[in-house]
Amino acid sequence: MSLGRHRVAVVGAFCWLVQPLYIVAELLVAAGASATYSLRDSTISDLGSIGCSPSLCSPWHPAMNTAFVVFSLLRVAGALLLFRSWPPGRWAVTATVLWVVSGVFSAAIGFVPVDQHPSLHVLVAVPVFVTQPLAVIATALAFTGTHPALTASGVMVGLGGLVGAAGFLAVSSGPHWVGFWERVALWPAYPWLAVVGAVVLTSGRSSRSRLEPAAGR
Repeated sequence: MSLGRHRVAVVGAFCWLVQPLYIVAELLVAAGASATYSLRDSTISDLGSIGCSPSLCSPWHPAMNTAFVVFSLLRVAGALLLFRSWPPGRWAVTATVLWVVSGVFSAAIGFVPVDQHPSLHVLVAVPVFVTQPLAVIATALAFTGTHPALTASGVMVGLGGLVGAAGFLAVSSGPHWVGFWERVALWPAYPWLAVVGAVVLTSGRSSRSRLEPAAGR
């Protein structure tokens, strides 16, 4: 890996290393919401609702909507910047496309709060439940020949995300467990992306250390 390519990969890796902080941001906003908000029974989108109702109020909704946009765009940037660092092949291309599509839809959620634009919110939110787990699986398969442990864990995370999405769809018309299944569908991907970022950084350092002695001769 050339020095310039390594620097691009480092930036991309950090875009993914910070992804677990999205969960922290969500938990902080939830902590500031009304006592009726439940991580198990309330949706993530409720935290971005601008207005207050007798059943829910999320005073820190600007932070939640900002987090939707910022972390989604970081996922897109990470995928684009890391593309050349992945083992070449169709899975790397597929993963990049899926991360871009997923990230764009996810970022759009922050601009259309569910209580202000309910139909449009659903339109941009639903594809994330499919594209994000598929992006994880495609990314995992891209590393099949180089990091089998990363492949195995990623496939499990992606399949778990699809199960969570199915569970969310099954209970979405009821008052219970929607938040639980939504988080099963989405949350595990974020720490896994941080692991991918760490692997890329470690691999990049190894490649660079091999190049530097050669360049000095």
